[in-house]
Amino acid sequence: MPQAPEQSPDPVVHVTQQPRFVSQSDGRVRAYYPGEDWFVVGADRADAVDKLADEVDLRMQNPDYVADHFAMTQRHLAGERTPGFEASEISRGEYEHRIIVAADRLHDLPRPDQGDE
Repeated sequence: MPQAPEQSPDPVVHVTQQPRFVSQSDGRVRAYYPGEDWFVVGADRADAVDKLADEVDLRMQNPDYVADHFAMTQRHLAGERTPGFEASEISRGEYEHRIIVAADRLHDLPRPDQGDE
């Protein structure tokens, strides 16, 4: 039976980006992530959130975008500051704890087919 790979003791880089929302005069909402050079516009805040998530998913498929995002992360680890963008090194144990907490939160969300019961 093959052995499980060893866990690396190296820290994990954790990035948090807080989206920003700007109401437009026509009622639409512009959404963007600080430090990024792109934005989306939704009919309302919920639509802007959906469009922002879709755009991030699309951009994460682009190796050039991923490389740029990695470079921005490295600059922040070296001391650059952008309000709403945080990069830090955390321990493997803290990373695994965050994964468990995130999974629990997702599990507790109502499914679209169940509604808010």
